[in-house]
Amino acid sequence: MLTATFRSMVAHKLRLLLTTASIALGVALLAGTLILTNTMGIAFDMLFGKISSGTDAVVRTHAPYTSTEGVGTDRGPIAASVLDRVRQVDGVRAAEGSVSGYALLTDTHGRAVTTNGGAPTNGYSMPADDELRGQVELLSGHAPHGSHEVVIDATSAEDHHISLGSDIKVLFQGPTREFTVVGTVGYGDGIKDLGGTTSAYFDTATAQQVLGSPGQFDSIDVSAEPGVSQAELAHRLSSVIPSGTEAVTGAAVAQENSEATKSNFKIVGIVFGVFAAIALFVGSFIIWNTFTMTVTQRSREIALLRAIGARRRQVLGSLLLEALVLGLVASAAGIGLGIAVAKGLKALMDVVGLALPFTALQVPASAIWASFLVGTGVTVVAALVPARRATRVLPIEALRESAPGAEKASLVRGLVGLSVLGAGVGGMLWSLYGDAPFKVFGLGLLAAMVGVLVALPLAVRPLAAAIATPLRLRGMPGELARQNATRNPRRTSATAAALMIGLTLVVSMGVFASSLKASFGDVLADRTDAALYIAPSSAAAPGFSPSVVGAVAAVDGVAQVSANGWGEAHFAGTPASYSAVDPSNVDDVMNLDVSQGSFADLGKDGVVVSKSAATAHGWGLGDRVQAQFAQSGDHTLRIVGVYDSKGWIGDDYVISIAEQRALAGPQLVATALVTLKDGADAGQVQDAIDRALADHPDAQVLDRGGYQKFASGFIDGLLTLVTVMLALAVLIALLGIVNTLALSVFERTRELGLLRAVGMTRGQVRAMVRWESAVISLIGAVSGAVLGIGIGLALSQVLKDEGIKSVSVPVAQIVIYLVVAAVAGVLAAVGPARVAAKVDVLKAVVAD
Repeated sequence: MLTATFRSMVAHKLRLLLTTASIALGVALLAGTLILTNTMGIAFDMLFGKISSGTDAVVRTHAPYTSTEGVGTDRGPIAASVLDRVRQVDGVRAAEGSVSGYALLTDTHGRAVTTNGGAPTNGYSMPADDELRGQVELLSGHAPHGSHEVVIDATSAEDHHISLGSDIKVLFQGPTREFTVVGTVGYGDGIKDLGGTTSAYFDTATAQQVLGSPGQFDSIDVSAEPGVSQAELAHRLSSVIPSGTEAVTGAAVAQENSEATKSNFKIVGIVFGVFAAIALFVGSFIIWNTFTMTVTQRSREIALLRAIGARRRQVLGSLLLEALVLGLVASAAGIGLGIAVAKGLKALMDVVGLALPFTALQVPASAIWASFLVGTGVTVVAALVPARRATRVLPIEALRESAPGAEKASLVRGLVGLSVLGAGVGGMLWSLYGDAPFKVFGLGLLAAMVGVLVALPLAVRPLAAAIATPLRLRGMPGELARQNATRNPRRTSATAAALMIGLTLVVSMGVFASSLKASFGDVLADRTDAALYIAPSSAAAPGFSPSVVGAVAAVDGVAQVSANGWGEAHFAGTPASYSAVDPSNVDDVMNLDVSQGSFADLGKDGVVVSKSAATAHGWGLGDRVQAQFAQSGDHTLRIVGVYDSKGWIGDDYVISIAEQRALAGPQLVATALVTLKDGADAGQVQDAIDRALADHPDAQVLDRGGYQKFASGFIDGLLTLVTVMLALAVLIALLGIVNTLALSVFERTRELGLLRAVGMTRGQVRAMVRWESAVISLIGAVSGAVLGIGIGLALSQVLKDEGIKSVSVPVAQIVIYLVVAAVAGVLAAVGPARVAAKVDVLKAVVAD
């Protein structure tokens, strides 16, 4: 049996190759995801290790929880007077205050030195002590001294042609200042920037002025004398520092910063993992279909084995062994491809503006074992049902013909599928229009997809009849193509289902993105009264300096400038994002449907909450909300308003800009809305603001259409990422079509020979197979488009309370998907069609 198993595998090399490729691609995406996330994790560890490699202990204020900011964690400042206490501790070799904050470099022409993906543009104080600098190494020039000198990272200097001695402007949260570049830095091992960030270094006194506050540090970095361990030094420091502060080891700070930052990007690994699961799921359809067809074609072979004494257990073991070997080989190939996939994913992230620290690819043992386990497991599980079916082949079947016959779709299976589909749709409707929680919507959506998959064989014949109607113009090849596609509905549906899944997800995301963009346009028109908008220089940038607001307000023709910000904190014990607004004019530029209270009442301890949050917590006007900020700790906020409609503001909590700065420290402005004085020309004012922003290249002025396009660019980038990732699942589905057609041509050898014998030309045979592939592809594509539109509309409806008010179906985009699917189906059939056309007529007719 072992010999028979391996001979059977190598006897059909094309089948083996295509099936291996289908599962290998899914494993490659899984392995690439694991390799990429592991590499990024190591890159973050290296980044923070380099920053703090010369620091043995850090004295800082205590924070209730860890929050990331730039390339460090967000905490309140510490008094500079603590530095004197630290320096007097036994075992301290050197101690200096550290300051960091927002600092955007410009080149010698005044253009902003921006980063990809919103990577930080930070400024730092450079320690005077060489050892405290760690691996921050001067590559050229000298350290900064005085209030007009700056040292920048070597990447920024090289890429933007900033030479030593150049005068450049640096933008801060306060006024922009001019500095002379006196040096460049690297970070050891030829690394010239901190993972895609830009860096500006000042002496400590200057850093306090431009990045923080005189008399305060962000932390105090300490270097130990020889023989004093980090733990011992931290213990000694803890005994002398004031309450509200803490002393921790340098290694602990580096690890904390790395873990906090990695947690923010954990979603990247989760998203890629979901795509890998989809690809493997699609691949499992192909494996199941392949083994089902294999069992059908080898029924006589299996029956002969049973006739000469093979037991059912041996037949089952033979097929599962074949699946096991196939899974191992495909997984090994997938791991090899995974390295290339990891590089491709990194390049894709760069293209969509999500630049993250990176280093040489790291292939952990866990990625190898996980890929082997998942790839092999999926293959064996997918082959289990066809293998069990093979054990039911009777010895008498060895005397029967093995040619395939027509098969009717199972009515019972169809009814079960329709019942599951109905239950799923019912659950979704209950969640959308009833009182059912969102979990019911998710379960209903899953049930609906399962129902469609189960019931799809019932729809194969009517769909094929509708899709193949134009093929009647192609004569007999077109009609035979339709009949062949419907001959075995279960096989056709399994082949089409793989493509359907990919198209369903692509179309649903397209509908959702289109609805989101349409809703945003409505939000700008209905929820804001602004004529112009101040936006960051790029969609990925975190914001712009507050000084921009003053520059815009001073422009002739501007009536009001209302700044918006955002942040993260804990409200009522739960992490949540919040918005910050200017209470003096927010009511004049936004329409937020305030049902209770007023935004104008926001002060140092006020908060406006959404109606949904107020309902969920039973809050009313005047109630107290416990809030916790990383920088300032616990605060009790008073509800001064409740607003009903989310749109421009999508958070459940809103505080004032001034309150945000008091509780969370200095912050960038996310956007600003501009209204004009009566009679002012919008175009002229926009030009004047553009000139006023010449010294503020971190911001730009846009009209309503421009701002909508600016915001939509980010959505389009995410949609591109999703589409490219799902393209792999579509590619695997097309491999399944090739595989199915190749196996179908093999089992129809006699039929093809008879067709050739009665006069069908080779060209007609090729056309028949190509049109059959196109019909199968379009069955999957049309089913996926219909299901995707439904899911996209449902997602838009379920998120209507989050501001998605409009529904938009990108018809042209979906038509393009259908056309591409049909063309791809024709291309997928090129190989099988050529094989079919080359069937030897005489051999085919006499084949038994």
